[in-house]
Amino acid sequence: MSASKLVKLLFLTWILAVAHAPAMAADQKSGLGLGFEKMQRIWRGFSNAPKMTTCRLANKTVYKGKQICVYKGANKTILGVYNMAGDFCSAAMDCRYDPGGTKTIASLVKAFKDAEDK
Repeated sequence: MSASKLVKLLFLTWILAVAHAPAMAADQKSGLGLGFEKMQRIWRGFSNAPKMTTCRLANKTVYKGKQICVYKGANKTILGVYNMAGDFCSAAMDCRYDPGGTKTIASLVKAFKDAEDK
């Protein structure tokens, strides 16, 4: 076997090995790739972007060194954000539109306190 054929064979083997590696990494479905994959489906029109609404701060409760900021939006859209006591709760934020939700501000605060008591 001549040297040029050997070089071509090694090069081809190397290309096949390198080309196969990204396929294995893409099958893991973890990390930043998940967010990019979802956004690509939205941009291509395969899936719809979630409807958003403006939620305003309805309640801020501090309990045992932690706090919950509860936001209320259109048509009973409720969102709870948990963080450490004294952290910033914005006056308004965009949240996923959930019309006719069954959650209430009081139920979120109660669930937060019950979770902290455990």
